[in-house]
Amino acid sequence: MEKTFKLIQKVFTMLLIAMSVIACSSDDSTDGDGNIKPDVNVNDPAGTVSLSMMKGPSTSEGATRISGSYIYIGNDYNFDGGSFISLGTVKGLGNVSYIPTTGWADKVSVRNNNGYVAYSNGTFYRIFVEKEIVGTTGGIIGYDVKYQAPFKGKDLELELPATSVSFDKKGGTENIVFNNKEFVVFTAKSSEDWCQIIPTSTYNYSFLANGIQIIAQPSNVAATTEATITLTTAYGKKKEIKVTRGGVDPYLTLNETSVTLDAKECERQVGLNTNIQKEDLTISNTASSWCKAEFVDQTRAIHASAARIKFVGNKPAKAVKAANAAGSASYYALVLKANSNDKDTERKGTITLKSKDGKKSVTLNVIQDKAYLYVKDKGYNKASFDNEERNAAIGTVYTSLEYEDLQVSCNEVWCKPELQKSYGQIILNANISKNTTEKSREAKIVISNKTKTLSFTLTVSQSGVKFIPSQTKVGFDKNYSNKTITINTNIDWEASSNQSWCTISRNGNNLTIRATPYSGSAANRKATISFKGLSKKIEVDQSKYAFGDEYNENGVNGKVICINDTIRYVGKDVGEVAWSKEEVATGATNEYDGRVNMAIIKKISGWKDLYPAFALCDALNTGNVTGWYLPAKKELYDIYNGGYRFDYYYWSSTENGIEAFIFYSNSYSRSGYATKKASYKVKAVHRF
Repeated sequence: MEKTFKLIQKVFTMLLIAMSVIACSSDDSTDGDGNIKPDVNVNDPAGTVSLSMMKGPSTSEGATRISGSYIYIGNDYNFDGGSFISLGTVKGLGNVSYIPTTGWADKVSVRNNNGYVAYSNGTFYRIFVEKEIVGTTGGIIGYDVKYQAPFKGKDLELELPATSVSFDKKGGTENIVFNNKEFVVFTAKSSEDWCQIIPTSTYNYSFLANGIQIIAQPSNVAATTEATITLTTAYGKKKEIKVTRGGVDPYLTLNETSVTLDAKECERQVGLNTNIQKEDLTISNTASSWCKAEFVDQTRAIHASAARIKFVGNKPAKAVKAANAAGSASYYALVLKANSNDKDTERKGTITLKSKDGKKSVTLNVIQDKAYLYVKDKGYNKASFDNEERNAAIGTVYTSLEYEDLQVSCNEVWCKPELQKSYGQIILNANISKNTTEKSREAKIVISNKTKTLSFTLTVSQSGVKFIPSQTKVGFDKNYSNKTITINTNIDWEASSNQSWCTISRNGNNLTIRATPYSGSAANRKATISFKGLSKKIEVDQSKYAFGDEYNENGVNGKVICINDTIRYVGKDVGEVAWSKEEVATGATNEYDGRVNMAIIKKISGWKDLYPAFALCDALNTGNVTGWYLPAKKELYDIYNGGYRFDYYYWSSTENGIEAFIFYSNSYSRSGYATKKASYKVKAVHRF
């Protein structure tokens, strides 16, 4: 008897190995029903082989065979040497993406641009016919094809009707048919020799295995024995079936000692292995307020599905005595039914099964995840919008709560949220009013259950109107001047000036500002340009000086060398000296403000002797006069761009290590870095 079982096991193992496949990526060209999308371009799968198949009466008489199989094209222009099914016209090999369960034939016509699934020599193949091969004298002599093997079909989980099977000490035979509606390639392995496995099929072909037959040899020991059957899909997804064979003693075990349930309302089965009658078992449940537990006998239902088996291994079921659909195993399960958790904490409990005589017991720890409620993604709690009115779809609501138990509110009237159920999902929408102000604003959307034990807060921010002048300060000299600035905005606008000497005109989003000549001797005159209904302003400052004028005020005298929008300079040549007498880095690296560099140098002991260029500039700061300094690199450029021309190389106060920047301009500018000990001209500047 044992030798017979071992022989059956070897045959089955060889068959399963032949059916196993090497992993490759699953196709995404199928729709929700598992059907191919023939008009979608799909890349060829990994491992695709191109082959010119010449037809012939057999592979020994000139016909080309697909490697590893018996498949060839006969003289009748049919695929032969296996089992075949045509999927019709498709774009390419990648469109052949699943293994059908009906419509198979021993031969099938070869047609251009058709996709096929084939089974030969223990392996599934997918095939695509590209084009005919025409002989030199005319007539079709073969076809160019592409194929890929082993073909795994769709990447699906195995759906088991039970995860636990119990035999008494006599052992026996039991059939399990998977609940999958589509075909799944799988292999099966038993952890124990006394537990044998044979593939079964409810379809018309034995190679379309969709179940297993379990054969348990009789026990010759007193204790209960266990085996694990591991079912592995071609993509490596595993499921286990626990097989228990009774001994003389009563037994009671569960497949799991602890389960974690989803926060949503859910049902879970835990396999139960026992030879104790149902009426002799009791259940105690500390989680009964939220999780019901029931001992269920599934034997009759599973036996009913096994009655559909047509093949055991590769033999018709009716020819195999062991294929009795009634079986001899028992199927028990502990069925848990949990209510949804509406709190942000886990729930825990224990369920204990005992024999009435108290000799056998088993305990299951039950944990239910805490409730969850969030929008779009975990951690997402902010949504931003521009100032326009809109009906915004903010995101999908993910929650363990029921839609009917949710409510939504907002603390601002300009943001009106609502929840909508669509195609099984909950969507958060918000009607957002137009923001006509410059200021941005925020609103808080709160989603919660009606008892408010769980909530989620989302901050919605809306920007104000966009109104950005290209500059907010405009400077003119004493002569007639004009400047055009650009307004970056998404609204209409109206501008006005508060001074008659400063006039404006608009061209689209361009604003031209004009200043009349200023002949006064008092302080600079100022104007403000305002925009109706907006807080943004442009400040206009017109100097009583012009470029090249002599400047003499408060002890500061020199020539005006630059007037721009924000800074005005008086300049004076003070000599030609070295930047410093030592070549060391001082930290005077500021490129925009020479006053910063000047302050750094003046902190160095003996600076007046060591840094002659700075000392010459500072020498102008006598009496009550302050503010003369050596200009920085960018300040020399500003002065140049304002119209002044340097007739020789001049020092800047900006250093680069042991060198410093120099600048020269006549008809064009020249600049670079020079050793600090070299002598160049020095122009002191003073802002006014």
